[in-house]
Amino acid sequence: MRLSNDEIKGVSDFLSKMLVDKNLFLKQVNIEDIRLVINAIISQDMKLEDDLNEEIKDIMERYDEQLKSGKVDYNKLFAMIKQQLIKERKLIL
Repeated sequence: MRLSNDEIKGVSDFLSKMLVDKNLFLKQVNIEDIRLVINAIISQDMKLEDDLNEEIKDIMERYDEQLKSGKVDYNKLFAMIKQQLIKERKLIL
């Protein structure tokens, strides 16, 4: 699922506040530092998925003729290749 920068910020704000409010850290931490780390992790994960999607599109160019002729469904092929690459690379998205 694609999140906007505002949505990522909102999720980061929510999670960092929740973690600090529940005293889940062994020592006192700056909530802004936690928010920045969470934001970076989410953004990095989104970039990983974007890069994977671009790689899939490149792979799918090999099936251009079958896609144009209707022999292969674009969405099904995309999902199949994505699942295969996720499995092979042991990714968690």
